[in-house]
Amino acid sequence: MAPSSVLDYIIVHEFCHLIHHNHSKEFWNLVASILPDYENRREWLKKNGVRLSF
Repeated sequence: MAPSSVLDYIIVHEFCHLIHHNHSKEFWNLVASILPDYENRREWLKKNGVRLSF
């Protein structure tokens, strides 16, 4: 399982796609407005996501 902070990042990421259907600068600005530290959470997921079991 991922830490709850990473799960929060995934949820915010997907909700932001309801407004921006891409990964544009505006998309990432919206994510950052909700989770200012999203880059740390995203990096954790990149490094550890392959180890997660669903």
